[in-house]
Order: sequence, then structure tokens, then C-alpha cells
Amino acid sequence: MPTIIGLDGCSAGWVSASKNLKTSKVELRLIDRLEQINQIYDEPKIIAIDMPVILNNGPRSVDQKARKLLGRRASTIFSAPAKDALIKNDYILASAENFKLTGKKLSVQSFNLFPKIREVQSFLKTHPKINIFESHPELAFMNLNNNQVLSQKKKDKEGFEIRVKLINKIFKNFRFDRYRALYPKKFVNDDDILDAFVTLHVGLKLYNKSSEMIVDDDLKNMSISF
Repeated sequence: MPTIIGLDGCSAGWVSASKNLKTSKVELRLIDRLEQINQIYDEPKIIAIDMPVILNNGPRSVDQKARKLLGRRASTIFSAPAKDALIKNDYILASAENFKLTGKKLSVQSFNLFPKIREVQSFLKTHPKINIFESHPELAFMNLNNNQVLSQKKKDKEGFEIRVKLINKIFKNFRFDRYRALYPKKFVNDDDILDAFVTLHVGLKLYNKSSEMIVDDDLKNMSISF
């Protein structure tokens, strides 16, 4: 039986929440590189990841649609870079290329994610048998919250507690303190743990063919699952 994985980027690499469908065991791990997934997990089948997956050289309508769904929380969705901007190693050059292709300059936050986005692109090419889907934690939390956008930020006490309760509805044995004790905060933030588990939830929905999905207007294989 396969393993389903939810991934969120963190300062030390990637934080991974997984469920082995044979044993039903749920785990949290810190991994340095995506290439380790085949070494660590038994039959990795589906990955839901909080990172752009399918890129093109124009604006992605999926990003615009996601922002519209999130309303006041739209700022949590950043525009994915154009594919040809991703090859630039200088922020000014990358931003200029992105503007030429999409009409928008790059944020510094987007540029700082280039190494992880490149890693995802490389993983797609070298592991074609693993299905990797783009997800977004705030859309997933909204969906768990009866499709009501969470106005409270996840780094605030109230917003954090609401998200923990929503995860507890899905993973009955989820104990945040137990997972928090595994890794120091300099490697994994509190919200990284929550985002990994909610993307695991999305991965399980994808496996069961019950996931909601925003599909791009131009490329039908470009979507965001939640």
C-alpha cells in the first residue's frame, strides 16, 4: 500500500507529514532534500506540496482564482514565477524577466523560494511515477472550516488554535506538542507543522478522488488542490 505525503518548505529543508496506508501510521519528519523521499518512505504515491509545481511563461490564472477565494487572506498567495525567470540567479534580472513574461515584477519572497521551486521542478523530472500536486494550506484550512476563510493569521494565538482544532478533526491522534518536540524552532516553525499536516489531508483527499481543485484557464494540468 502506498504512502501519502504532505510537504511544506522550512528553514532546514522540508517538513513532511505522511500516512502509510498499509499500517495507518502517521509521521512527521524533517528532510533535507526531496530526493530523500524514495529512500525514506515505502511506496510514495501522492505528494501535496505548498510550492508552485507547474510553471509557464505567462501569468497563472490559478493564482488569481485562489486569491479571489481567500478574499481578505489573498496576500497569502504569491504569484508563481515564470518558467524562464526561474533560471536567473540575480533578483533584478529575474524580476525583469518575470515582468517581460507576465507583466508583474517578482517579490523578494518569491525570489527567495527559487531554490525550492527548482528542486520541485527537478523532482518532477526524475520521479515521474510519484504524483505531486500543488496545494495551499490556507485554502485547505478554509475548506475544513466549512468553506469560510480564516481571518485570523496562523502565527497569532487564536489563529493557531483554530487551525490545530481543524487538524484534530481529521487526525484524531494529532498532538501538536508531541510533534513540536521533535525539532527545534530554528529548523521548523509552528505553522510549518500545521501546514504539513493540512497538505497531508489534501494528499489523502487526492488519493480518494475527493479533493477540491482550482484549474488554470490555459493549462488544464496546472491546478491547486485543497
